[in-house]
Amino acid sequence: MKNHTFHGGLAHGKVRGPLTGSPGAAGPPMSAEGVQHALRVRREERDRISGDVLDLDAHTVFRLLGGSALHGETARRWADAERRAALLWALLDAYREVLDRAERIAGSRRRLGAAELAELTGLLTGPAVRLAPEARPVERRSLLASPGERLTLDGAVAAMDAAFCDVTALVADVDAVWSAVLPGLDAATAAAASARGLLRGLGDGDPELDACEREIERLRGELRGDPLGSGRGQAGAVERTAATAGRLRERAERATALRRGYGAHREALGLLVGRVAEAEEEARRTRDLVLVKIASPALPALPRLAPFLRDRLAALDGPGTGPRTGGPDPAGGARGPGGGPEASDGRSEDSDRHSEDSAGGPGGEGGGRWLARAELLAGLERDAEQALRQAERATAELRELLARRDELRGRLEAFRAKAVRLGRAEDPVLDRLHRQAYDLLRTAPCDLRRATVAVTGYRRAIEGGAP
Repeated sequence: MKNHTFHGGLAHGKVRGPLTGSPGAAGPPMSAEGVQHALRVRREERDRISGDVLDLDAHTVFRLLGGSALHGETARRWADAERRAALLWALLDAYREVLDRAERIAGSRRRLGAAELAELTGLLTGPAVRLAPEARPVERRSLLASPGERLTLDGAVAAMDAAFCDVTALVADVDAVWSAVLPGLDAATAAAASARGLLRGLGDGDPELDACEREIERLRGELRGDPLGSGRGQAGAVERTAATAGRLRERAERATALRRGYGAHREALGLLVGRVAEAEEEARRTRDLVLVKIASPALPALPRLAPFLRDRLAALDGPGTGPRTGGPDPAGGARGPGGGPEASDGRSEDSDRHSEDSAGGPGGEGGGRWLARAELLAGLERDAEQALRQAERATAELRELLARRDELRGRLEAFRAKAVRLGRAEDPVLDRLHRQAYDLLRTAPCDLRRATVAVTGYRRAIEGGAP
């Protein structure tokens, strides 16, 4: 928001005392050389002060405050600042008037006489600056007739400097709040506008975006109307709103990208769901084999999610573009409509009949629902990937049970070979232990716990310990 930096006050932090050789109104007249020097210094002072006051008047924050419907703490401080700014301009006009008069007198004659020098001395060092009664602050006015307040040029500069500092303090305070918060609000506005444009192209509406835009306007109103009061504590709200607007823009971008490549994306998702069906079928086949080969196994959960995922995929092209109720959580085992054991894991007719028009392409039934479709498709993709990982993990766990049985068989044969090398192949105790372990491992279903104990006992007997 900054377009000018104020360096302290008008006198840059200090007010000058009387000029050298200027004894004041009660002293003797100044010399001609003293008058010319004083006029040169005062002209430079006038130009510098005028520049600073004009910069203040043109400052973006000052102008915005003047054109806003303020309330609260900011309205209170602005009312005072307006009075101080009016006083500043009145003092500057009176200061210029005195200096202009002094320059006219000094330039009227080539050689200044005693009368001219006395008058110039009074103007440059005496109380020549007249502040009209109506220009004074209300607390310093009187209902009685008054000729107005009179100040020396130095006194006028000091009064202008104080008024200038009061006004610029308000401008700086407001500028600090706006500079800290408005960039985030502007970013939120831009993100919301981008999302709105994308949704307009999709023919979609978004109630969440509507609410976000209303919040942006509310925050902007608070920051514009009372930045020093209710607007000062809005940084957190602005940050949250900017994050929401950014998320909504990303969602609209995903929907736009989905519309452009919906056919290919949907086909890839159909293939993913097909992989889920194959992985679940493989897990069931492995489970059935384990139930035959292993006694009382600890089986992982094997939910049938592929049929429900097929239903959700087909629902993407339906009139409601919404999920069907009654379906399972991908992590659980409940079944949705058509999701029982008899449900087919092949591609459904709805899925095979899909086309761009039915999916909401231009002129299709699904137009205006791309935002919802993008969310549903993203959720379906996440759930399908999770279901695939779950089925593959279950298959691996089941295969580990068979691998454990095969491992025990291999270890038993290795221990048998060791007994032969040690010349203990005919030992009746070892032969009995070997036969016991062998029978457990070759019986279907195999009791892995008892087989493990038997193989361990056989090894210990070979090594000379108790079985």
